Amino acid sequence: MPSNQFLAALHPEDAAKLTPLLRIVHLERDGQIAEEHSPLDRMVLPIDSILSVITVMKDGRQVESRTIGCESGYGLLHALGSPISFERVIVQIGGEAYTAPLSSVSKIVRESPTLVEAVARYSQATLIQSAQSTACMALHTLEQRMCRWLLMTESRLGRDVLPLTQEHLSIMLGVQRTTITATAGALQERGLIAYSRGKVRLLDHPGLERTACECHATIDWAAKIMTLSQGG
Repeated sequence: MPSNQFLAALHPEDAAKLTPLLRIVHLERDGQIAEEHSPLDRMVLPIDSILSVITVMKDGRQVESRTIGCESGYGLLHALGSPISFERVIVQIGGEAYTAPLSSVSKIVRESPTLVEAVARYSQATLIQSAQSTACMALHTLEQRMCRWLLMTESRLGRDVLPLTQEHLSIMLGVQRTTITATAGALQERGLIAYSRGKVRLLDHPGLERTACECHATIDWAAKIMTLSQGG
C-alpha cells in the first residue's frame, strides 16, 4: 500500500485508530486544499503529490512559505488547535494522498499522548522549514534557491523528472517568469538540468547539491524529525 512517512512512523496503536478514517484520493495539479481565513474540513497526507503553502499579498503577489510532501501533511496541527486555515494551500504536483475528516482526526489526536507528540514533531519541523525558507529568500541567490527547491522536490517524488511549469516556479521562488527562464537556462547550459514544456529533468545530482545553498540540508534534516519512529 502506498505510504505517507508521517503515517508510517506512528505508534502502531495510533496508526490503527487513524487508518479506518483514511481514504486515498487523487489530487489534481492547481487544486485548492485550503484558503486563507477559511475553515478546514479535512486532513491531507500526500503520498506522491506535493502541496504548496502560499502567502498572498494585498496586491495579488504570491510567494511560497513551505511545501508539504510524503513526509508530512496538512491539517495535523489544526487537529489540536483552531480548524481555521490562515494560509492558501494548493496542489503543486498532482498525485495521490490520504484524506480524513478533520473533526474525527481531532478527536483521536486529543485522546492519544503519543499522537500529540507526533503532531508536535510535525510542528517543529514546519517551523524550521518556514524559518529556513525565509532566511533563504533573503540571503541566497536565485540559482542556489532553485537548486535547493529542485532537490527537495526530487526527494519527495522519488524521481528525477519533475512536472513544473514556469508559473509554479515563479510562485515558489518569488520572482518573475522571465527571471525563472534565465536562471533555468543557465543551469541547463551547465548540464545540471534539462528544461522544456513544463518538465525539469535533473541531470547532475552532485552538481545540483554543490550549487544549492545550505538550506537544503537543514530542511532535509527537519523533515526527518517527523519520521522518527513513535513506536519505540
